[in-house]
Amino acid sequence: MDYENNFNFLTPYIGNDEQILWKGKPGKGNIFSGRDIVMLPFSIMWLSFCLVWEYTAIKSGSSIFFMLWGLPFIGVGIYMLFGGFIRKARLKNKTYYVITNKKIIIKSGNNIELYNGKDLPPMRIKLHKNGSGTITFNEDIYNTRGRVRSTYCMLENLADVVQAQRAVSRMLEEGAGTVDDIF
Repeated sequence: MDYENNFNFLTPYIGNDEQILWKGKPGKGNIFSGRDIVMLPFSIMWLSFCLVWEYTAIKSGSSIFFMLWGLPFIGVGIYMLFGGFIRKARLKNKTYYVITNKKIIIKSGNNIELYNGKDLPPMRIKLHKNGSGTITFNEDIYNTRGRVRSTYCMLENLADVVQAQRAVSRMLEEGAGTVDDIF
């Protein structure tokens, strides 16, 4: 399928007075996120425990019930260890980003998200070692436990992160329209 044809979904979401400033998709690699730092050790411990359980059940000659009991837990452990990365990689191939003079549009699989430029929290740019970058719009929310950083939206792993950042800056400078203009 042609690269431009992948952006055909845009037509109903672009107004007559709206222009596309930038469009792109996430690059390959960088599917490891901060959340994975917590999940990876837990997944390894879970899977290890389940494998030891299954090995012990088989070696001790336990009943078929105990031998089969561990299999679903092994499946869950394998999914926790590898499934998330596979799912992220597959979804990344179906993700497209568009920045117009009024909004950001993110299509991820069959989901389309529209973010009004006027409502965007401050932009943060993280540069990766391979030269790509991620643009994140974060809000700091304060509760009784202190400050919690909440991600509003994210343009991940962009090869041309500078061009995307310039498009966001231009959108914000042009005033980003009103909510009625977007919908």
